[in-house]
Amino acid sequence: NTIKPFKYEVEVEQHEWAKAQKRSGTLIENEIRMCRQALTKLRSSTPKKQLQQAMQFVAMADKRGLDPIAVQVELARRNAEHSTSSPEQPPKPETSTAETATHTSAQSASGNGESDNDALDDISYAQYSPRLLRRAQQVLMIQDRLSILHLRRRALSSSTCGAVENKRFCPEIFLDVVAEKLAYNAVMFINFELLQDFFFQFPRELDSNLYYGKSAQQIRDFASQNPRVGKQLVLLERRLRLEMVMSRLQDLVRQQVATETGGHGRRSVATQTRDSPFNSIRSNRDNGRRSYPSF
Repeated sequence: NTIKPFKYEVEVEQHEWAKAQKRSGTLIENEIRMCRQALTKLRSSTPKKQLQQAMQFVAMADKRGLDPIAVQVELARRNAEHSTSSPEQPPKPETSTAETATHTSAQSASGNGESDNDALDDISYAQYSPRLLRRAQQVLMIQDRLSILHLRRRALSSSTCGAVENKRFCPEIFLDVVAEKLAYNAVMFINFELLQDFFFQFPRELDSNLYYGKSAQQIRDFASQNPRVGKQLVLLERRLRLEMVMSRLQDLVRQQVATETGGHGRRSVATQTRDSPFNSIRSNRDNGRRSYPSF
């Protein structure tokens, strides 16, 4: 039943669209912030001039369909083989970046000498390390992503993306709405179809398997497997024992007080009976004399 609304078309209300637009804008802002932080970290860890030159070379290599890092590895291998085969040959003097680029462009324009790929290979091997080229590629990729994110942020904040009818022009907002609806339906499905039965059956299964048909000692041993519960059971047993000892001591004190009070009461009753004025009436009657007691 929870999957049926998504068989044909997703129904979106205006308030849902507004919330999704706000969430999408926040997500793009966070993505822009993360890209700027990564770009600042890359630029701070590399000299600015070297990074700019490497970025220019990587851009030129991308236009010609070359991978500068793979070419760099291959040229290092060729240079090692060349140096081992002809050790007496003096090393070639290094040239600056501008001179090498000018010489390469002149060769490519005139058609004499090496091809464009060889010229780019020579530039990469002479000036740039693979680590620098990787960083230049990362900087270019992050810059491209930043430009795309800025365009999408302007599109999301426009009036076109403010209406539900234009959902085909705002895929971020529409996908956010679909994701929210799917998450809500998934939570409802899990709660009603799975967790409700589990919450209903679990305590009854525990009672039937762990309580009914078990002796008190077995129940206590099972509960003592949890260290915290075991400590609480030990403390409870100590408390019960202390309460039992306290009740017995109170019974003994009551019995002693009752015994002392009972003996004193019997003595006082005997004294009052002996000294009572009615005894004189009884004795006078026995003696045949009539007299009245003195109160």
